[in-house]
Amino acid sequence: MPQGQAGDRIATTLIEIRMKLTRWALFGVTIALTPIMTSGLTGITRSAEISYDRLVGRGELLLIAAGVAAAGIGELFGREETRLRTSRLVLVGVSILLILLTSYWFADIAAATQAKQPVDQHVVAEISTYLFVITLGVTACSLVVSEIK
Repeated sequence: MPQGQAGDRIATTLIEIRMKLTRWALFGVTIALTPIMTSGLTGITRSAEISYDRLVGRGELLLIAAGVAAAGIGELFGREETRLRTSRLVLVGVSILLILLTSYWFADIAAATQAKQPVDQHVVAEISTYLFVITLGVTACSLVVSEIK
């Protein structure tokens, strides 16, 4: 392949990756976060005390993280691509682990809340934020790898 064609192919791939990540960030992640944003707006409208712990301290980010991770799996799963096969396998495995972890923890938080057992909203908010950020990174990597042919 001549030098110019390889450079053009790389430039095209980079543009496709940037567009895919932009669409995902705007329409996937931002829309998934809408319930948390509207909850904050509702609280402000009603002059309620708003804090980060109150907004996400019941595990909302855990559910969003599970959905985001599932989207990353969808981008990688079932592709016949042989390039970066190990990377794809690792990303799918980590995504499945994140889905299991966040889903189980959310179920436990919901069960504790239903049983009127104490739940430390600060701990939930802090750790679920870390898990959400990790999920964003893994899913972004999945989107990038899915475009490499």
